[in-house]
Amino acid sequence: MAATHADGGSDPIRAARAELRVERRRVVDEREAFRAFRGRVSSIPSEGGSAGPPGPGAADGFAGVGGAMGGAVGGGTGSRRDASAAPGSRLVAVRDAYEATVMSVPHYEAEYDDTYERSVAAELGPELAYALTRTSSFHEEYKRSLLSAAETVVQEREAFLDALESETESVGRAGSRLEPIRTEIDAIDEELDGRPDAASPDAASLDFGALDACRTRTEALRGDCDRIAARRQRALADHERRLALGDELDLPAYCYQDLDVTYPVLAAVGAVGDRIEALKQRIETAMARAR
Repeated sequence: MAATHADGGSDPIRAARAELRVERRRVVDEREAFRAFRGRVSSIPSEGGSAGPPGPGAADGFAGVGGAMGGAVGGGTGSRRDASAAPGSRLVAVRDAYEATVMSVPHYEAEYDDTYERSVAAELGPELAYALTRTSSFHEEYKRSLLSAAETVVQEREAFLDALESETESVGRAGSRLEPIRTEIDAIDEELDGRPDAASPDAASLDFGALDACRTRTEALRGDCDRIAARRQRALADHERRLALGDELDLPAYCYQDLDVTYPVLAAVGAVGDRIEALKQRIETAMARAR
């Protein structure tokens, strides 16, 4: 995905909302894919016998949503059919179900492009990846663990969707509150420029009192920006608490990794703040001349 520039004539908030729409669509696709996978696995009969210890220590899923939330077993690409199960076995049926659902979401190649084993390890944990690709039978213990892990991933995608919804609302709210501030800045600019209007055809000749009133308006606008920024910081903290991922995931850093700014709302507030500061300096210069 090409980087979206958040300078000059572009709007980082608009770019952020576009990124969130894409991310939400992808997470919904993944949630539905894991639901479908779980349904297919439930219809695959297990095989008898004791499974025994399947291999390396387990690691929980939710390494997905971009592979950013947990440890995968290696990276890179390769053949997707790297399982060691004999053709026609029930382990192959599991693999086929996984490839037909999870590995078939529209964005899989662009976002992940992992092999079957690496994808299972990233999403469901290395222990299950070992059991499904390095052993010869689909034991009942494996099936139970696989169904449980798939359901956990579905629930985690649901939690992430909730966070994305909250993020979308926060970004939209900030954008709607910044817009009237921009409009007011433009209006003050016009007064200082002396553009003709019905009330004051010679607005360039603003007296000291009028200039002081304009400065007061800019100070109020600065306060509005500070409140928008503070509310945004609270929203970011709330995301972290709700996802309960601590330092493992910075939601904006993840969602906006293709943008030039990691925190587009704060970048937009900062840009507006810079305009206010420049406007205030211009007013104070005019006030010094009008004394």
